[in-house]
Amino acid sequence: MYAESLKNEQKSPLYIAEFEQPFETCKSGTNYTVHQAYKESREIGKDLIDFNDLIWPNEIEAIVNTLKANGIKEFTISCRSTNLIECLVVFEKFNCKMSGLTAIKTGWKRIDGSQETIPALKMRIG
Repeated sequence: MYAESLKNEQKSPLYIAEFEQPFETCKSGTNYTVHQAYKESREIGKDLIDFNDLIWPNEIEAIVNTLKANGIKEFTISCRSTNLIECLVVFEKFNCKMSGLTAIKTGWKRIDGSQETIPALKMRIG
């Protein structure tokens, strides 16, 4: 079952009013990658914003600035891209470090009905 069908089954504690509106109407400086990651994370019922898609190193400063501007101090990265190590180095330049490993919900359920989880890096700003 994909995230769309989980939407009504789960409530996420994650809520940022700015990101509840369409991206086009968000305040200037809002990063599209953060906005999309928020939408998907909230839809699935995650506790933190999770980046599960490719992050480009040249957009990390904008990502961190958007997170800070919205009071977000923790997030996860579950993307398994080949540039992840390079991204971690760039995140560190903007005072954002890995604080551990965790398991996060996906938008999928197993055949037995249990929620599928995957490993993720837990990140902290500051």
